[in-house]
Amino acid sequence: MTAWYLVIALLLLLANGFFVGAEFALLASRRTKLETIAAEGSTGAVNAIKSIRELNFMLAGVQLGITMASLGLGYVGEPAVAQVIENVIEGFVKLPSGLLHGISLVVALTIVVFLHMVMGEMAPKNMAIAEPEKAAIRLSVPLRLYANIFRPFINLLNSLAIWVTSRFGVDATTERLSAHTVEEIGAMVQASAKGGAIDRFEERLLSGAVELGERDAGAAMVPRTELSALPYTATPAEIEATVVRSGHSRIPIHQEDLDNILGFFHAKDLLQVAPEDRDRPLPADLIRRMLVVPESRKLRPLLIDMRRQRIHAALVIDEHGGTAGIVTLEDLIEELVGEIRDEHDVSEMGIQRLDGGRFLVPGSLRIDEAESLLDVDLPEGEYETIAGFLMDELGRIPKRRDSVDHNSWRLRVRSMHRRRVVQILIEPLASDSPPTPSGE
Repeated sequence: MTAWYLVIALLLLLANGFFVGAEFALLASRRTKLETIAAEGSTGAVNAIKSIRELNFMLAGVQLGITMASLGLGYVGEPAVAQVIENVIEGFVKLPSGLLHGISLVVALTIVVFLHMVMGEMAPKNMAIAEPEKAAIRLSVPLRLYANIFRPFINLLNSLAIWVTSRFGVDATTERLSAHTVEEIGAMVQASAKGGAIDRFEERLLSGAVELGERDAGAAMVPRTELSALPYTATPAEIEATVVRSGHSRIPIHQEDLDNILGFFHAKDLLQVAPEDRDRPLPADLIRRMLVVPESRKLRPLLIDMRRQRIHAALVIDEHGGTAGIVTLEDLIEELVGEIRDEHDVSEMGIQRLDGGRFLVPGSLRIDEAESLLDVDLPEGEYETIAGFLMDELGRIPKRRDSVDHNSWRLRVRSMHRRRVVQILIEPLASDSPPTPSGE
């Protein structure tokens, strides 16, 4: 009889491990991965997806199975093991029956608890977490068979549990949500990058795609102060000179002032101008149309509009109807993949690497681009550029030679144009150098 009890105890131990493994497999599995496997014809994946869709019910069934297996193991296994230990001890030494029984019970309890924890709990948990989808596929068919057999009893217990939790103001969900918010996806991308699952470029690409719907045209545009615009009376020769000087292929064309922009001229259209017309006013039919959008226009719908209308530039207007800047298709792509540089662009967005670990950068350099390209750690705030960071730190419009120290770096205004910061010198601070006062 003891042998049969030991066999039953072993089966209960395996059953406990089965339910524990199934529980962690369901919780750790990614439904998207299971759906891919199910599309290939895996019955186990289909059953695993069904289980995840009614996760609350399945977990209730798993908990019932764990509880029953654990109680049964204690009820059957502990006395059976104690009997075996008694027989072994009696073969070596004669002890009073009361003492012998007590020792056997303590040793048996220790063995059963050890096996229950290691073989019935921890090992199945580790195996399921290591390969959750594979475990879910293998365990889903017998798990659903068990759940369907005991469905009425499981539903009863689950309903009682939901009623109890509702008394505490908790709304128990019946299905694990597979959707994630933008913030959650962004956090997963960062975690994947830190863990080495994706490289820096992939992180930037994924983060840019996630954040594209959150950014607006005002954040991606070339601001009004940096536009290389010409009046509509400009000649092709003047446009060519502006293209060469600015490095921009799209030149805004305005009438009277920048608040009345008619469109833009593309550098490649210079090829359509006859040599004898180079010094005559620009032909009106070469001025390309632009979309007109507010600063608050989100980039994702703006990108869709550009593709649908086949217009690769948009005029961004402020709340008063004036020109705030211009955003191009290239600007939107750069929001996804980072700065795109061609043979006409200044190397590294105008960044000059100097001796002594110093950098000379434009004031328009975005905070995240500075951190990415220069490994400069700057805090987040109500600004998007290094010039904005300096202005926030100083509490006023910067002046030439103003400086701000942050961590191990000193940021010094190198040049200004009116009230706009043109260039900033970033240099490492010597460990023993005293802070430099602002405006020295």
